[in-house]
Amino acid sequence: MKGMPLMCSNVEVKMLKDEMQKLKDKQTFVASWDPQTMLPPFTDVVMQATDGRLVHSHASTLTGKSEVFKEMFLRMKGTNDGPIELKMDMDHEALQSFVHFFYTGSVNDEAMDSLADELLRAAEKYKIPLLHQCCQEKLVNSIHPDKIFQLYVLGIKCDAHELVQAVINYAAISFGDVSEIDGYEEFLKDDPALVAKLCNSVVKRLKKLKDAHID
Repeated sequence: MKGMPLMCSNVEVKMLKDEMQKLKDKQTFVASWDPQTMLPPFTDVVMQATDGRLVHSHASTLTGKSEVFKEMFLRMKGTNDGPIELKMDMDHEALQSFVHFFYTGSVNDEAMDSLADELLRAAEKYKIPLLHQCCQEKLVNSIHPDKIFQLYVLGIKCDAHELVQAVINYAAISFGDVSEIDGYEEFLKDDPALVAKLCNSVVKRLKKLKDAHID
């Protein structure tokens, strides 16, 4: 009868469970790696963090997920016979999480809590769209009065449109007047043009909110 919920048979339920298990198994297979393969002699890329510690990886994995790495390695082809050596502008923990993402498509929650801003910069620099999106989502949900200017600058520099718009919305709804936000004077001294841009965006957002309320 119309309006009655559709009922699945036991066979259909079993088929659905089987398909879900297959999908889970595929995800596990793709994201699981033998730890020994992440060390020499199986790796061919050595990445040095800002503190000097090393993270090993595979050129094929990096180039398969990043056009930036692909172009970089093509330019370096034939320059040496040993592993590719890269100095990275990330600390060791961030670099580990960054490389881990190439193999699993994920960053553990604890790392994302503390490293989302640094990983967003890396995602933008090396053009990793999925990581870029994951970091934006985390940062959008962590907007705080003490971070408004910091996150706005980060969003602008990393071409993170969702983060920028979220900061503008937060500033408009929570403050209205950007000059009332803690750190305004320092931000004004550091980048007056960016302050003007934020103020203008907040004013426009307030007008839209007012017009929507009137309608």
